Amino acid sequence: MAYVVSMDNPPELPGVQHRYLDLGAGVTIHVADAGPADGPPVMLVHGFPQNWWEWRRHIEPLAADGYRVLCPDLRGAGWSSTPAGDHYFKNDLADDLAGVVDALGVGPVRLVAHDWGGPVATIFMLRHPEKVASFMGINTAVPWLKRDLAAFANIWRMWYQIPMLLPVIGPKVIADPKMRFFRLLGSWVGGDYVTPAEDMEFYRACMARPAYAVAGSKWYRTFQTREASRWIRGEYDQHHVTVPVRWLHGTGDSVLTPELLRVLPEHCSDFDLELVPGAGHWIIEERPDLVLDRLRTFLALGADKPV
Repeated sequence: MAYVVSMDNPPELPGVQHRYLDLGAGVTIHVADAGPADGPPVMLVHGFPQNWWEWRRHIEPLAADGYRVLCPDLRGAGWSSTPAGDHYFKNDLADDLAGVVDALGVGPVRLVAHDWGGPVATIFMLRHPEKVASFMGINTAVPWLKRDLAAFANIWRMWYQIPMLLPVIGPKVIADPKMRFFRLLGSWVGGDYVTPAEDMEFYRACMARPAYAVAGSKWYRTFQTREASRWIRGEYDQHHVTVPVRWLHGTGDSVLTPELLRVLPEHCSDFDLELVPGAGHWIIEERPDLVLDRLRTFLALGADKPV
């Protein structure tokens, strides 16, 4: 199935309003907004190469539960803007999320994130703790690292980032109409799950727009050339999280292995991890009902949940 992608026309979903928030400095963030305006706010943050559409199976049920569900497109993805320059540090993306909360006048939010959304959401929580009530990570990572042999033995798993981060070559890899690289990567990290061809084509079409292919490449380039070394040196080591933190992790993920999660209890006062055997990196699409069930359990934490 071919998709026609327009900046003016994100896919329609029942009950969803599309908002475009001008955060200044050339940054406009698209937010899919559903549920009652006065409901407890939930922010679902996507990964790469996805956008807000990743959460399409979960938006309507959570909105029906009484939550206000906010699904922003990170800068450089979906229907958000693609600012020029190297403004794709995860700190930049994290501050965009804070800007969304302020612009909509909501918060603190219950925060959920997958893939690249995880480090971004974690940094948002660390830089703006008053804006986050709780956090759930789903097959994602954090900007904290264990500095031991087990951790460094897994660095090779990041090999796939090299083609995408290269200038000129990276955007071509991302925009490849035959999706050769993404097919390879998807099968490697997905365990037994094969991403439907129409989903792959949709996300590829979104990222194939020239400015978005360049922005996607910069997500990886800024990380590997500047951010990774800062995280290894302990940029966020002194930060401790006191809000509830929950983690859902498919063990078939070949990139983000459970070893990376060993660091979380050291930084989170209230942490719990659930491992899902057989599920891979794309657990949100692979096991949508399980993810919805765990989201509902997570969102019920705290006293101000919907009646």
